[in-house]
Amino acid sequence: MVETFIAFFYNNARVMLVEELFKALSSKWRLKIIQMLEEREICQCEFLNFIPIDETTLSRHLSVLKRAGIVSERRKGRKKLLSIKNRKIYELLALAEKIWKEGRG
Repeated sequence: MVETFIAFFYNNARVMLVEELFKALSSKWRLKIIQMLEEREICQCEFLNFIPIDETTLSRHLSVLKRAGIVSERRKGRKKLLSIKNRKIYELLALAEKIWKEGRG
């Protein structure tokens, strides 16, 4: 187990991927976007009705989520439709919540 842990952190490429993923999850607005996408694909314009940020800020948050491989985008006419690329992100978030709760108990 310890060897696996050490090998993981000496593999710089893996560390960078995990770092990028967790950085993408470090914003309350990005977490809200992920939460909104849990049920269905959403047009980018719809987020502005529910999240109090401007269009430029939303675009930056979506870019971070796309770069991290969490969100994907497809075009339908003039609309940009967003969805979760890998639903395992919800398992990760549930595990993070469980760890947080257990750590406080």
